[in-house]
Amino acid sequence: MLIKNKNGQAWSLDLIIAGVIFLIGIVILFYYAINYSSQSKNQLDELLYEGNLASELILSEEESGILSNGIVNQTKLDFFANLNDTSKRNLIGIKDNFYFVMDNLEINGEPANYVGIINSSETENLIQTTRLTIYKNKPIKFELFAWS
Repeated sequence: MLIKNKNGQAWSLDLIIAGVIFLIGIVILFYYAINYSSQSKNQLDELLYEGNLASELILSEEESGILSNGIVNQTKLDFFANLNDTSKRNLIGIKDNFYFVMDNLEINGEPANYVGIINSSETENLIQTTRLTIYKNKPIKFELFAWS
């Protein structure tokens, strides 16, 4: 009697296992892609909220603000600029880093390019908030940059 070799059955079982592994990989990739984009959008929304909140509070007449009678008060601006970075974030109640720029900005009588922590490294999430205000009796652009 002759015994037949059953290699064909093993080949089909290998094909089924490979297909199942491939489908599991596709499902995991799809699940990761959906959650990653949702998580990134939430981070960006939170950062945008904090940037708007920071610019609103800085350009206010509250304790944390630099305005008096709707105009930038140089004394308040100097005080805010001289705070350390943690105190600035705590004063306006945000957790992310930020800095702002204005045309012809002066701090303590010296020209300055910005107030806050300058972003020196590449970042994934960066937002810019632009508002108009009055500084040195001229309307100027107030630009706040925040990143996580």
